[in-house]
Amino acid sequence: MKNVADALDYLDKDYLVNASIIEPIKNGTVDILYASNECAYVKDKLTDVFMLATEDLELADSLLKGFDMKCALVVHNDSLCAYAIKKFGFDSNVPCYQAVYRGRKFEEPVSDITVRLMRESEAKDAAAMYRFDEAEALRHIRRGLVYGAYGGGETVGMIGMHMQGSMGLLEVKNEYRRKGYAQVMEKFLINSLLDKGLVPYCQIVDDNTASLSLQRKLGLDISDGKLYWLHKKQ
Repeated sequence: MKNVADALDYLDKDYLVNASIIEPIKNGTVDILYASNECAYVKDKLTDVFMLATEDLELADSLLKGFDMKCALVVHNDSLCAYAIKKFGFDSNVPCYQAVYRGRKFEEPVSDITVRLMRESEAKDAAAMYRFDEAEALRHIRRGLVYGAYGGGETVGMIGMHMQGSMGLLEVKNEYRRKGYAQVMEKFLINSLLDKGLVPYCQIVDDNTASLSLQRKLGLDISDGKLYWLHKKQ
């Protein structure tokens, strides 16, 4: 069943925690596997990431039968998380809050760094800063998803987009921290997304107090509930 309008109405009841399903549906970046007035089940078109939001555990059971455990599953409420772990034996459970920016563009910050898209030749540097290998860094760079920050002839840090559409990849090299560069980079990224007519959102692991503080400083709204990234160790 694929009643997308009803599914969006259902998801909108808790927009903040469900933004990472709602916005990709609106942007056409997911395949809709099931949609009704009580459920949304989608697959990202670029990655092996599935997202499911429903309170109906019997429906979840029918939808997840035969689920490929090599893929990641993101579920959008506590009871569904507990059920999926017990039923399917996921080994890794990463709880996240979701933060969404619903304000206006930022004024261009006064800073001694500049921010631009990273070049393919910088993939090794990006991989060294973030938790992916050089091939994955290059894949992101080629899609225009990674921005570098530069000052004094050096790479200061990076920020970008995950393939699924959320902001992330935020890193500042140790020697350049506590200078406000993370705020400069995220403001730049938010402005670039707003220019494209997109809603900026990101997911923060629930114990990452520094990132949660940054999102609040920048005026992002943070969900009360959590979403959960579930993986099976290979």
